[in-house]
Amino acid sequence: TPLHSFPFTSFEERCRCKKTKPTLSTYLAKNYSYIIHAKVKSVERGNCNEITTVVEVKDILKSSMPIPLSQVPLLTNSSCQCPPLQPKQDVLIMCYEWRSRLMLLDGCLVEKWKDQLNKRFKRWEQRLQEQKLRTAHSKNQNAGRSGRSGAPKPSTKNTSPLVSGPKKTMKIRNGQKEVNPKRV
Repeated sequence: TPLHSFPFTSFEERCRCKKTKPTLSTYLAKNYSYIIHAKVKSVERGNCNEITTVVEVKDILKSSMPIPLSQVPLLTNSSCQCPPLQPKQDVLIMCYEWRSRLMLLDGCLVEKWKDQLNKRFKRWEQRLQEQKLRTAHSKNQNAGRSGRSGAPKPSTKNTSPLVSGPKKTMKIRNGQKEVNPKRV
């Protein structure tokens, strides 16, 4: 059943999609597995109310698996289509792959296509790769250190005396307590 035949107001009443802003910090935090430039062909509701959005892939900017430059389905994991898409829209989609399927989930980023998005994405992807290299480099440095370098290890014995009153209590081996007045 085509989804766009349903009144849009009923969609808004039933579904609340969170808008993901296209910023560098969002891109670095989300670490999307695929990014495509596509034109929406159809939005259909399946027999279990899941939504399949069919898009014509125009360009693949990032992917961890092969994506054909043809019509491909984007699957949702709910009866709400978030982010919402309409047929004939030309969009940039950033989302995740799951079990060799392209997903379209709430929290994924969909932007109306502009040529400058391609340049922006390439800059962001370069930053993401630099961040991954820095993280991997610092992990390797920390893993290579011996236990003797860096800050001294805290002792397992409780060597810090408890200072909470005018007198200091010390335990002696035979179990008796000796009370020493605190030095002034």
